[in-house]
Amino acid sequence: MKRWAINGLLVVTICILSSCTHEGNIGSRGTIATKEPAQVVLRYSSYLLDTAQAGRTYYKAIEEFELLNPTIKIETDFIQNAYYTAGIKARLLGGEKLDVFDTWSPSLFREFLRLGDHIYLDLTNSTFLQDFLPSSLEPVTIDGKIYGVPEVMHSDGLIYNKTMFEEHGLVVPQTWDEFLLLCDTLKAKGIIPVALDSEWWVPQFIFGSILSSNGADSAWTAKLESGETKVSHPIFVDAMMKTNQLVTSGYVPENWLSLKHEQSKDLVGQGKAAMIAAGTWDLPSIMERNSDIDIGFMIVPGDERAVPNINIGTYRVINSNTEYPEEAKLFVAFMNGKINQEKLALGALAVPSVKGYEVNHPIIEKIAEVVTREDAMVFWPHTVSTETLQVKILEGVNQYLLGTDLEEVLAIIQQAIDDERSEY
Repeated sequence: MKRWAINGLLVVTICILSSCTHEGNIGSRGTIATKEPAQVVLRYSSYLLDTAQAGRTYYKAIEEFELLNPTIKIETDFIQNAYYTAGIKARLLGGEKLDVFDTWSPSLFREFLRLGDHIYLDLTNSTFLQDFLPSSLEPVTIDGKIYGVPEVMHSDGLIYNKTMFEEHGLVVPQTWDEFLLLCDTLKAKGIIPVALDSEWWVPQFIFGSILSSNGADSAWTAKLESGETKVSHPIFVDAMMKTNQLVTSGYVPENWLSLKHEQSKDLVGQGKAAMIAAGTWDLPSIMERNSDIDIGFMIVPGDERAVPNINIGTYRVINSNTEYPEEAKLFVAFMNGKINQEKLALGALAVPSVKGYEVNHPIIEKIAEVVTREDAMVFWPHTVSTETLQVKILEGVNQYLLGTDLEEVLAIIQQAIDDERSEY
């Protein structure tokens, strides 16, 4: 009996030790070291994770999230803009780990959606969505279900040298005729009116803005894509002709075809150009070029009015195939939450898409006045259903600016729209 009791005690002891070593490690002196908590690894892919101003803000936010959630590790995956669409498609189709990723427009959101009906995780019942402005959620809402979370809001049009305007007694134009008169005045003074450049995406800031002022909302674009409305429609042709008028009238740099966008910013900073076709996200870098000048933003006017547009720079989405949907929701809620949006807004001079934000900056207040106007609409190119079609339309606009006959270009654009419709 005594031997049986001793043997039983040994078995119990071994079991206890075995149990302990399963949960932790025995140190060199026989002490038991607590094992680190099992970590959930979320892979976050984005075009924002560079070393620029905004990039630093994102990395800082990720560090803060990991401190607050020690069992969750964020693995960052930076993809450059030029390769982003193809990179995300490759990851989604190839089955590579991808938990959270970004889209930069509703068009890109829809482009990825065409890879399958269940690309995105349904976020509809997430309580944190109650913090966002309802209008900011509309572009990522499908059949009443919400699949993306908005970040800060921008607008597109013309950034201008406010100091120069004041020195020359110039006022912000409200109609297209007033805008042309302003350009004539600047040209006569030896000042480049608009710093246009050769980057293929830049003309959209003029072309798309004019379409918005002409009344081309999302419903109009839907008719264009369905074939009910053709690109020969006066609204579309007018926007193309007005954009081309800047080139033919000599309102852009003589060497605009050899300029990059950063060089156009230099022209404004050096006082050689009065305005630049751009989005408000370019404000910080233009202001850094010359701290002695005040910079402002204006809407590109149409014939009768200047209609503001809303450009939500990023929507954060979750892959429906993630192994950790709840942890991914925590991450997105934190990254797009009020505190981080306020920080990002100050760094990027943008407007938070959350309710009740507190950001004290005169330029942000001015942009907020634009994007929250009742007549503000989604920036026109972003109402096009896919990124691919959007690019084809803009390529057509560029061909026209380079001298191709208008009728020929309209036929090319119409064919691209028809082909897209027949394919899907």
